[in-house]
Amino acid sequence: MAEKKQWHETLHDQFGQYFAVDNVLYHENTDHQDLIIFENAAFGRVMALDGVVQTTERDEFIYHEMMTHVPLLAHGHAKHVLIIGGGDGAMLREVTRHKNVESITMVEIDAGVVSFCRQYLPNHNAGSYDDPRFKLVIDDGVNFVNQTSQTFDVIISDCTDPIGPGESLFTSAFYEGCKRCLNPGGIFVAQNGVCFLQQEEAIDSHRKLSHYF
Repeated sequence: MAEKKQWHETLHDQFGQYFAVDNVLYHENTDHQDLIIFENAAFGRVMALDGVVQTTERDEFIYHEMMTHVPLLAHGHAKHVLIIGGGDGAMLREVTRHKNVESITMVEIDAGVVSFCRQYLPNHNAGSYDDPRFKLVIDDGVNFVNQTSQTFDVIISDCTDPIGPGESLFTSAFYEGCKRCLNPGGIFVAQNGVCFLQQEEAIDSHRKLSHYF
């Protein structure tokens, strides 16, 4: 039997992880980044951007449920929610479970991610793109939060790691913009990697965030 192909993550220099690739469903250089979606027997469908795993069918719920339900329940009466990034649709899926939410705006820089994930990761979005409360904006997140006239009760930054297109979502300009369009009593939540693996990034983000939150 032929040996399966392997896909190696390239985020860290000193260590990493690899996946056996059962089947490549999609692979393309979009306008912004290299995108691949493949199948793995243990993790189901896996999506990676620029050589870094973003999500898998097996464990995505851990991240997405924590990033949505904790801030929304902590707020208690959020009506307007902004998602920055989130092109795979899973964050949107979880927000739509909250029936008191009246509008959900998702700002994704890469239209290709939305299109291909909608086709190849249907379990992630679970039909949430068709929710009447949902609005998709294809734009850079920093640009949107600094120019929009809308305000939000909860802002969720579902960004990639601070490399490539996602790097701008770890800047003071982004955090300042989020503060600008956050309603009084609102909640801002952002992924920030794994603190014991990306310590410098965590310290830098804390320093920048402390000026605004």
